[in-house]
Amino acid sequence: MTYEESATSTIDLLAPPQQFFAFLDDPTVVGAHMQRPSLMMLGATMEYDVDQGNGQVVGSIIRMRGKVLGMDLFVEEIVTEWQPPWRKSWQTLGRPKLLVIDSYHMDFAIKPISEGSRVTVKIQYSYSRSPMGSWLGGVPAKAYARWCVSKMTSEAGNHFARSSKSG
Repeated sequence: MTYEESATSTIDLLAPPQQFFAFLDDPTVVGAHMQRPSLMMLGATMEYDVDQGNGQVVGSIIRMRGKVLGMDLFVEEIVTEWQPPWRKSWQTLGRPKLLVIDSYHMDFAIKPISEGSRVTVKIQYSYSRSPMGSWLGGVPAKAYARWCVSKMTSEAGNHFARSSKSG
């Protein structure tokens, strides 16, 4: 699938790849920023529901539900790549009901560095096809995508010590 935009965030931490991967492999950890009300979520929160694979095997399904501005939100994701401790990818299934983005593909990649590990989180996405998303245009989508990937790396930064080489 071809996506319209992407956003990336990278952080260097003093954790070995195995610990880093185990932390980020939990869908509720990488999605923690969507489970708390925030300005970027317009005060909304998303509830997570994972299948028996817990979002931690190829083919595992993750569902998120919420409500914002009276609109029901829903997205279903499938894990497409799972290579501990180096890489994980997932993408949307079907037509998401989201406000500012539509279909997306996300991944994180971990590589060892001299002091710990470097993780890069990336989202590739299409703009929302919802009436509100179409009206708002791409600016909120770009801001939301940047916020999303930076929240994922900052969650890791809050959990693990930063490398002295980390910016």
